[in-house]
Amino acid sequence: MNKKIIHIASFTAILSLFSCSDYLKEDSADLLIPESVTDFVPLLLGEGYPDRFGSQISFVNLMTDDVEMGPLYYTTEQKNDKYCTTWREGIDAKAGYGEAAFVWQSDYSENIKDGFWSGRYSNILGCNTIINALPEMTYAETEEGLYRALAAQAYALRAYHYFCLINTYALPYSTANLDKPGVVIKTSPEIQIAPQPRATIREVYALINDDIKKAQEYMAGAVFQCEKYTGRKPEITSAAIYFLAARIALFQQDWDGVISAAEKFLAKNSSIHDLNNEDATLFGYVSSFEKTGFCANNQQLDEVVFGFGRSDGGYDYLAPNSPVLMYYEYGFHTSWTGENSLIGLYNEDDLRLQAYFQRRYNKSGNTFNPTYYAGQYHPHKYDQRAGTNYSSQAWRTPELYLNLAEAYTQKASGVSNDAIGLLNQLRVKKYKSGSPDAEKQVSDFATKDDLIQFIWQERRRELCFEEIMRFWDMRRQGMPSVEHQLFSSPKEYSVYRLKTGSPNYVLPIPEDETSYNNAIENNQREVIASSSQGTLE
Repeated sequence: MNKKIIHIASFTAILSLFSCSDYLKEDSADLLIPESVTDFVPLLLGEGYPDRFGSQISFVNLMTDDVEMGPLYYTTEQKNDKYCTTWREGIDAKAGYGEAAFVWQSDYSENIKDGFWSGRYSNILGCNTIINALPEMTYAETEEGLYRALAAQAYALRAYHYFCLINTYALPYSTANLDKPGVVIKTSPEIQIAPQPRATIREVYALINDDIKKAQEYMAGAVFQCEKYTGRKPEITSAAIYFLAARIALFQQDWDGVISAAEKFLAKNSSIHDLNNEDATLFGYVSSFEKTGFCANNQQLDEVVFGFGRSDGGYDYLAPNSPVLMYYEYGFHTSWTGENSLIGLYNEDDLRLQAYFQRRYNKSGNTFNPTYYAGQYHPHKYDQRAGTNYSSQAWRTPELYLNLAEAYTQKASGVSNDAIGLLNQLRVKKYKSGSPDAEKQVSDFATKDDLIQFIWQERRRELCFEEIMRFWDMRRQGMPSVEHQLFSSPKEYSVYRLKTGSPNYVLPIPEDETSYNNAIENNQREVIASSSQGTLE
């Protein structure tokens, strides 16, 4: 048997989760040799799953139109609240905390640590170890279902990690871009230090498509242990594999592929959580000993398919959580000014405006008897203090409905009634009961393109600040022009504009790869200078 040698250090996190020593076979004081399927299960859990995500890539939110910089208050009450607007001269907000990404600098490596590339490849290495070991992996006859589930998860996770990489460090999928540089393909279970060039976008998507296909093939007869959990979804399941397959197809404009995978998913899970069933007075609260606030990424919710990245920051750089910017009069926050702001997309009947954003902050510092004040629209999809049922990231059923609605619309010759029906199934659960704005009609859209634009807006409303979906969507939706105002004081700002189709929509490959891989070609980016200055009244 060709045994794979794994260093004990890579299992440190796993051992804290699994007390049964039978999972691992010791060969020496320094090495472990997995053999059976039960040996490999904790390896995939600890090495193949994305235990960190937001903290590695959350700076990308600053590059989108969902974030702006400016005064942190938007009401008179907030402007006069010293807890929200104290100006502290002792800390320089211009020290580069996120500014490089906000103005799309061609090289931001001195200001921002990009851990996304290395994080995904670290997870890919874990998946490769499982996949490479499958032909010789041992298991009892009663464990075949576990074996097939392990294989399905490994292939699905590797597809996901490469999906993340290709949609962040390469040009968007299109016929014209297929033979342009993608990312490095690594399928070996061993750490490779020899120089490796980038594969083409075509080649990377071929691997992704093959992996998600194999994941579905292994699903037959698979027994997913995580499906036995009550109220927790920390692992890939059969439903999650169909969910991912639909997303992968969407980003390749494979509308038939989206429909096929989505229909299989809906046969397993069609639940959309009804916000009308929640106590709206708890929307916007961070959970404490006194109150339990609502969070969309709670794994106990029926619409959550897969949760990951527990205790991992997802909103770094945004006030008020930023330790640098939270007491300033200005900083980075959810966009609420201008015609294209995120907050401007919601109307007063849309319950997501309260449920998905934090607006009450504990200014007393007392956990047991906190005093709250009204804050800004800070993203509030998860709660790190609420225990193991919460994840910083989650795949949720509403995305599947939106993917399917877009596929139906793209295939239709006119305004798709099927797409509108899917939108209405989602919106009636997210709007106040009886709202006349919840359900749309065919007559509300003059053309097919109007409906597509509305679906894209619905994606912003529903999926805001989840993974880096807005950045990925902007790339596949034509890389539109964006304008940002960078403040140097509470009143003065400079204007930066990202032009349509800018190469800065593709992130530079981090130095931790280019420093040793001299065969890799980095992405070209342009210098974006300030185009004008401005002053607030």
